[in-house]
Amino acid sequence: MGFEIEHFNRETVQLLYREIFVRQYYHFVAQNTSPVILDCGANVGMASIYFKWLYPDSKVRAFEPDPTTYELLRRNLRVNHLDVETHNCALWNENGELDFHIDSRDPGSLLMSADPSRSKAEMIKVPACRLSEFIHGSIDFLKLDVEGAEHRVLSDLVKAGKLKQIRQMAIEYHHRIGQQKSCLSEFLRGLEDAGFEYQIHAPRFPVTSQSAFQDILISASQ
Repeated sequence: MGFEIEHFNRETVQLLYREIFVRQYYHFVAQNTSPVILDCGANVGMASIYFKWLYPDSKVRAFEPDPTTYELLRRNLRVNHLDVETHNCALWNENGELDFHIDSRDPGSLLMSADPSRSKAEMIKVPACRLSEFIHGSIDFLKLDVEGAEHRVLSDLVKAGKLKQIRQMAIEYHHRIGQQKSCLSEFLRGLEDAGFEYQIHAPRFPVTSQSAFQDILISASQ
């Protein structure tokens, strides 16, 4: 497609390509030619590149907590001459410093998380930021894939009164991450109270599986 992508792992980048460019999980129809987009959990930049391909004049802000992955994200944007604002921080419900779990043997892993159950290899300290402090006007699209921190990010947006400034969202919800108690209804209630309608994609076979971790894709709009 004319883009040059540097990566850590071919299988991972092929998975991201299938999800983002082929299946177009993050496709949306903007109301203008220069939508404002937040790419939260940017990894090596595939979604940011997709957004700039979909809307070349879009204003994209990308957030990636892992320093090693962040540097590769920056290189991919630079080599493709894409103007994307980047931030090396984890999104949370307060500012400060956060324990972040990575696997140095598998850099760029999609399992990096503040939840130790996702990547048990080692822990680093990363800056933690409130997403609400980056929202100063209408946001056309929010991609939120933050490996279990989505409840904290949503609560911050609600508390700061910024959730209603977002028009559309695609959220990867990590149901029962770390065997946590089910709380999807609480998350969806936050969306409903802000006036969002949503669709849910959640395959699981057999459907009678119990206590299983599950990736759930939520598309929300108002």
